[in-house]
Amino acid sequence: MADSKVSELAAATSAAAADQFYLVQSNTSKRISLANLCKSLSNVTIGGNITYSGVQVLAAPGIVNNTSIITHLVGDGTGGNISIPTGALNQLKYLTYISGTGTYTLTGNLAGSANVQYNKIGDASTLLYTNNKWFVVGGTANVIY
Repeated sequence: MADSKVSELAAATSAAAADQFYLVQSNTSKRISLANLCKSLSNVTIGGNITYSGVQVLAAPGIVNNTSIITHLVGDGTGGNISIPTGALNQLKYLTYISGTGTYTLTGNLAGSANVQYNKIGDASTLLYTNNKWFVVGGTANVIY
């Protein structure tokens, strides 16, 4: 194993925060964990598209999950209240009304005791969870205080 080339090693398909990488720093061989490598990144530039998987589709009143970054709202003709649980510090959440009719009203842990209404296809919002509340930081949906 000590004489193996990196190209001869088995390929990994995922990495955990504690996984180790080989690093040559100032002509010295070292190791670094994925967590420490990512912690030192700043001002990252990414070329191309970022694609998110695991989109939630909400087709009736209920709870917007905070495990998928995107929730698509599908109107059922009647609408109703939807709520969002507590998030994680600096978490982003995108909600977009993609089809159907009816008004959905997002209630819950929103800053300023706000509600957000999604009335028509194309209504959208970007939420940021910080200071123990969800803040509406963008979008076309109606924010009601």
